[in-house]
Amino acid sequence: MNEFWDLENTILEKFGNTLPAKPQVRVKNLTQTSLLLEWDPLVLQTATLRSLDIFKNDTKLAQQVPSDANFIKLSGLDVDHEYEFHIVIKTTAGQYESNRITTRTHKMDNLTGIRVAFGNFEYPDAALTELKALVETLGATWTEQVDHGTTHLLAQLPGGQNYDTAVQYSIPIVKPDWLVQCDKNKKIQPSLPYYIVSVPSNE
Repeated sequence: MNEFWDLENTILEKFGNTLPAKPQVRVKNLTQTSLLLEWDPLVLQTATLRSLDIFKNDTKLAQQVPSDANFIKLSGLDVDHEYEFHIVIKTTAGQYESNRITTRTHKMDNLTGIRVAFGNFEYPDAALTELKALVETLGATWTEQVDHGTTHLLAQLPGGQNYDTAVQYSIPIVKPDWLVQCDKNKKIQPSLPYYIVSVPSNE
């Protein structure tokens, strides 16, 4: 009989008392009108995730997060505006709310949140050297490959892996003159006038 109760206590200790952890969120790649909200991989223990909801200023957003993702890109924010974000997960072991994080979008003359990658160029060596230097002058950053944190892809020609990934992630694909005009005007410029044709190279 004692062995039975020992086993019951062991099972309870291992599974019954181990609850999911509260999510932890943080803001990355903050710009004038967008940001990346990221959270640590969920620790559910023995529970099953039922839903994950994003809240902006206590209002539930309509965007759905894929079950295997730990981030969401939020666009259409107001310039130089303060926001509070948190997430809520619903599991078979109950509901858990993350920490709340407050942030303010950049002013138009602050380009520190811009993160660019590069596509195809007619004369890549000379163009990339000059553009990378200009990116750093503006206080922005650049990467070799496009990922979910990339804000713009600079290219003169369609095609290539970075191009296709940018199309997949709905990242603006702009001509290099967009960056030149940002520098000339000392503030971020609208992307639309500088778009190149956004068609995946494999189609």
